[in-house]
Amino acid sequence: VAGIGGFSGRESEVTAQWLADMVRSGKIRWVLASASSGFGGNDGRVGSSKVMAAVEQVGKKVTVTSGSTTVTLYDLSGKADALAAIVS
Repeated sequence: VAGIGGFSGRESEVTAQWLADMVRSGKIRWVLASASSGFGGNDGRVGSSKVMAAVEQVGKKVTVTSGSTTVTLYDLSGKADALAAIVS
């Protein structure tokens, strides 16, 4: 598990190249984009916004609902080269 953008998603900024390297090495496959559990918010910090835009552009979106909770994930399997091609 890697907290892209820290716990809130607004902290440290990572690059699409870093994520591509993690996907290529097999350390990361799935990225949690959103959950109806109340995480997140916006206080002006950039955090993960650029890399998440890249994830949304190249990943396969998967939405899972269980009871009243909905989670959106992106499957990045085989997408390392596409991620690396995006300018961070």
